[in-house]
Amino acid sequence: MKDSRFIGQLSRKLGISTNTIRYYERLGLIPQPYRAHNTYRVYAKEHEEHLIFIQKAKRFGLSLNEIKTLVDIRAIGEMPCEEAKRLIRMHLEDLNTRIQKMIVFRDELAERSQQLESVGAASGAVCGLIEREDS
Repeated sequence: MKDSRFIGQLSRKLGISTNTIRYYERLGLIPQPYRAHNTYRVYAKEHEEHLIFIQKAKRFGLSLNEIKTLVDIRAIGEMPCEEAKRLIRMHLEDLNTRIQKMIVFRDELAERSQQLESVGAASGAVCGLIEREDS
């Protein structure tokens, strides 16, 4: 088999642990490799391409389940690019929402911190400064 590698060779080339490669196999993210007569896994160029795709898809924020969806769509002969666009847009919207919530929280925390700076120590069960805070 031209361009074939054992798992350790593939792992070193791509910077992915052998355990991760086996995990991706179990999830169906990459095709099952050929087994040599000694039962060693033998990986082809196709496996390397799938692993590179997974690495890149993760950088877009896609989960392994979402990546599996894209791989499954491609496996039936269809291009999953529209689904990929949809998933990435969904992640972007979610991230924007979380950022806005974090900005609101930061502003509220800054205001509370400023208020606490002008107050001395207060007694309470643990810390009166926090306990007296109005919800």
